[in-house]
Amino acid sequence: MNPFEKLAKELKRLETGYREESYYRPLCDFLESHANGRDHLHMTNVVATNNPSSESIGEGVGFPDIEIRQDRKLIGYIEVKSPNQNLDSPAFSTQFSKYKESLENIIFTNFKKWTLYTWDKDGKPQKTEEAEWNYQQDLIAEQLKKLLTVFFEGQSYQAKTPHQLAIALARKTRLLSHQVEEAIKTRVDKRLVDLKETFEKTLIQNIGDHQFANIYAETIAYSLFLAKLEHYKEGGNEDFTLRTAVDYLPKSVPIFKDLYQLTGGTVAPVTQEIHKATELLIEQLCFADIAKIYKKLVEHKPGEDPVIQFYEPFLSEYDPEERKARGVYYTPKPVVDYIVRSVDFILKTKFNRKKGLGDESVQILDPATGTGTFLMSVIQNIYADIEKENTPLGNDAIKRKFKDVVSSHILKHLYGFELLVAPYAIAHLKLTLELERLGFDFSLTENDQDKENDRLKIFLANTLDDPEKQPIGLFGFESITRESEDARIVKKEKPIMAIVGNPPYSVSSSNNKIEFILNLIEDYKHGCGVEDEVRIAPIQDDYIKFIRFTQWKMEQVENGVIGFITNNSYLDGIIHRAMRLNLLKFFTEIYIVNLHGNTKLGEKSPNGEIDENVFPHIQTGVSIIFLIKKKKELDNINLSTVWYKDIYGKRVFKYNFLIENNLNSTSFKQLLPKSNYYFFTDRDITYESEYGNYLSLSDAFIEYKLGVMTGKDHFVLSYDKDQLTKRLQDLVSNKTDEELRNRYDLADSRDWTLKNARKINLASNKMTKILYRPFDELNIFYDNNLLASPQRSINAHLLNQNLALLFSKQLGTAAAYNNWLVTKGITEMAVFKSAKSAARIAPLYLYPDDTLFSESKKSNYSEKFIDKIKKILDLEYVLEGQGDLISNFGPEDIFYYSYAVFHSPTYRSRYSCQLKIDYPRLPLTTNKDLFRKLVQKGNELVNLHLLGENPFDKSKTIFDDTSRWNVKIAGNKPQDTEDWKVMEVRYDEKSKRVYINSGQYFEGIGKEVWEFMVGGYQVLDKWLKDRRKAGRTLSYDDQIHYMKVIVSLRETIRLMKEIDQSIPNWPIQ
Repeated sequence: MNPFEKLAKELKRLETGYREESYYRPLCDFLESHANGRDHLHMTNVVATNNPSSESIGEGVGFPDIEIRQDRKLIGYIEVKSPNQNLDSPAFSTQFSKYKESLENIIFTNFKKWTLYTWDKDGKPQKTEEAEWNYQQDLIAEQLKKLLTVFFEGQSYQAKTPHQLAIALARKTRLLSHQVEEAIKTRVDKRLVDLKETFEKTLIQNIGDHQFANIYAETIAYSLFLAKLEHYKEGGNEDFTLRTAVDYLPKSVPIFKDLYQLTGGTVAPVTQEIHKATELLIEQLCFADIAKIYKKLVEHKPGEDPVIQFYEPFLSEYDPEERKARGVYYTPKPVVDYIVRSVDFILKTKFNRKKGLGDESVQILDPATGTGTFLMSVIQNIYADIEKENTPLGNDAIKRKFKDVVSSHILKHLYGFELLVAPYAIAHLKLTLELERLGFDFSLTENDQDKENDRLKIFLANTLDDPEKQPIGLFGFESITRESEDARIVKKEKPIMAIVGNPPYSVSSSNNKIEFILNLIEDYKHGCGVEDEVRIAPIQDDYIKFIRFTQWKMEQVENGVIGFITNNSYLDGIIHRAMRLNLLKFFTEIYIVNLHGNTKLGEKSPNGEIDENVFPHIQTGVSIIFLIKKKKELDNINLSTVWYKDIYGKRVFKYNFLIENNLNSTSFKQLLPKSNYYFFTDRDITYESEYGNYLSLSDAFIEYKLGVMTGKDHFVLSYDKDQLTKRLQDLVSNKTDEELRNRYDLADSRDWTLKNARKINLASNKMTKILYRPFDELNIFYDNNLLASPQRSINAHLLNQNLALLFSKQLGTAAAYNNWLVTKGITEMAVFKSAKSAARIAPLYLYPDDTLFSESKKSNYSEKFIDKIKKILDLEYVLEGQGDLISNFGPEDIFYYSYAVFHSPTYRSRYSCQLKIDYPRLPLTTNKDLFRKLVQKGNELVNLHLLGENPFDKSKTIFDDTSRWNVKIAGNKPQDTEDWKVMEVRYDEKSKRVYINSGQYFEGIGKEVWEFMVGGYQVLDKWLKDRRKAGRTLSYDDQIHYMKVIVSLRETIRLMKEIDQSIPNWPIQ
């Protein structure tokens, strides 16, 4: 009886009433018999083993059921399901996906269907073979034989480049991370829980299970990578195994050994699953071409950073979301080298340190070391100076001098702090390889009786922790505590003269709970009126904290320099004005190279060409800053001298500039920062004084606030009222919280909880419309319990007959200010595009709290504002409605007048710089005729923007006469498509059509109308694309609405031109 007949017989016997585990032994016997049989694959010593953990993993990831090896070499895995189970069931999709991603040779089978997945040359999983087997009848099983032949030819993925190895290791490290996370949650071993607690006490407060598991698994992967490289360098004579790997871990950095022991390398493993997952990493490293990989890492070209070949692809593959959350991005080498060369120049020319960074009196710190790119550049810079000075004396002289400098300076005075263990490991690897490449032998320091140069001074520590507070450790993990203590001593005692780096960008990080840095950052929150601001979150960003930390560090020395690349929002952010003043008072000179590249705001070069970020994966604009402190000069100056340089253009242009220059060769323009904002940018101040004479809207209105923030747009808003009602019925039903969270993606956040949301009373009449985006209203159930921030105090006034002006306090520097709109109902905070330009709502009328639904109301304009207009125009004021504009005026006249002025193209362009930094200001005219004319134009604009539904003006509008619209719908429904289904959004300028699918369109839309922007959005494009994203078809009402918007925008463009023609001179007289 051949192996297939034997297996078929067992399967028939087990067909009913047996659990999945009953099939394991027959399958293992079959696989061994088929592989080792003389009549079959002619292999030897093939062993198929059932993984015990697979029998009791419950909801966990575990390991596939069967593991197949030949001798010790891994061949692959098989995941088994019962014959009555469907392999395509959604219940298995998560498990199968994780296995395919992590294991390069795996079969999924229910015995009737067999599917083999292997990795392609790029390390991506692909379906290689598939076989159907009717074991009731087919005892030859040719399809299955073919599949098994391919499977038994399998082996570990042979990575030949750092990039390939990074991808392979990342996939298998992810599996290890799953095992670690499960072990923590089930608390199977106190050692792992203790280690997590140590991390929380010394590195990352309130670290979650997933984040800790990610960090731990990543560290093991990098530790083994380092060990394998060392194993190769030492000749590789001994087998590299889970047991022997520990002997090749860096002895000078004991933390790696401490963490590694939990995998089962030196002591009993935490779990067998963790042990097995670690073995997978070992096998992957053993099967990689380490000789080629080592060569590529060491023999890199000048200006290259080998980390980009390994670390970046590893992070991107391993956990891209976590990488984004960390704010971890590789700093381009041209940026790093420009900063390092410039700091070297400053040390030599301004502080008389003739050897610059190579001077033994200069101690250097990178407080956000990452993978050590900045410190590597420092080493390369020092070596270049030594090479230049000693070239006439020969190569031996260069090598001897460099060895001396490494021992006496680089290993003693170059410091780095890194919070995450994985980049910390890579930094040690990178700098070790670089020093060896440049000719240094670490064995020289082992027996020189000088403990200060035994290791690189890169420490695993949180830079922002209190230097007065000694870290608390736990038994068994003293190495982690020791690292933090070494860093604490550097922070507290070492006179750091040069600081370089790229601090992380993260507003909501765990560092927001560290008292030491929070106390320091208070200095940036006081002065220039910042203490009165409500939204101060931008000052909480980690990069701001790092700037403040380095400033604190500079307080310890008389002379020093900081060279950073950071988010550039602090250069002109309104909330950062006290920070800028603080820096101006503390430092002697400030140099700024603004690299721009804010793709979020669509920033462009002054010539209109594309402006790219120097970081390929970052949307926020960035800048380089050099902060120089000279104690003697500080005594004689009031504020620092500020020098500024703009660099726009494509990434390669910026790189070339940075490669070819340093601070000395960069042409700077001197800035003269002025009160009250002290901007660090080159601003057009031509009309600043003129604009400053106008009254701010913050003084014009009594009440104004931000719009609604739902916290769960996808759940509490809907195009379809019935659909929203159905969701809310589920919310108040007897469905469990878990069911609701899974069905509707309802995770709790700081401002929104499911517990509160379930308190709503559906019987109450709270269904209404909300202005979500320009000219786009959605359905909402307006209940405080359902919304993260309902802003009822302001929106309640809009539940009755009212108008409200929408505007922004500030705007990103790259955008044109078009953030004005009118609303007659409640409005969402993000009705305008940029986060910086959240919509403020200023109602025309206020209703008393106890009579929100009565006729009682009063104007929302301040007495100061009204009195000013009365005085200027010499007119009386009526409390409601409109006046006759001959002897009096009313609140609605003011509203219409201001709406017209804010839609003047000249106003927007003339005051473009000023509009981006604070609340808009309104120029008032003394000319009654001009006032009347602008009131009329503003009234017409309001009617247009409310699509003819102004609650205070019932006169006929263009919307009442379709013959004046000059726009139509046309076209034929495409085959196999719903009628008026939005499948694409495409504008054809020649035919003046906007297509919503391949056959149907709106016609009569000029280019100017199509491109018209409100609140940072291209209105007509945005409205349709939102419906395409939601899979909507356009109803008749939708079509009419869209055509009304087209008419509204076209007529708005006409009116804006007429408004400009009506105003004879600027400033308005």
